[in-house]
Amino acid sequence: MAGSQDGKLIPDSNARISKMEHSAAPATMPKGMEMPVGLTSFTVSLAEGRSTESFSLYADPALGATGYWIKDSAGTWVNLASEPYGGKVASEGGRTRLDFQIQDGGQYDADGQVNGSITTPGAVAKMPLSIVGQAPQADTHGFWY
Repeated sequence: MAGSQDGKLIPDSNARISKMEHSAAPATMPKGMEMPVGLTSFTVSLAEGRSTESFSLYADPALGATGYWIKDSAGTWVNLASEPYGGKVASEGGRTRLDFQIQDGGQYDADGQVNGSITTPGAVAKMPLSIVGQAPQADTHGFWY
């Protein structure tokens, strides 16, 4: 759901999902990551004057999703539905709700352009979490942060 905060529509958001595609999980993923439904790419048209959009994505709790994962500009998988990225994972009505934000033209907008549209390939995924809610990084020399 585009234009939502905590699963509720934001008044006057007018964000519209114009395209959605599913594809297989990538061949290479971080150790321990599982993408039971593969990648989900979507394009959202933003309302005039908006540069950041909030999203709520619902998933079957049986998937065990720990977040909405996407590669950052350095190629590292990050969980946008985690507190360090302004998001969260919640339970609502027997479903898992993943809340996150993406900025038009920001590092999680695939086209990288401020053009009133956000395109993002991400995944509802399961990944063992560290105590701060993020997956361990391979380049942290064995330490989780």
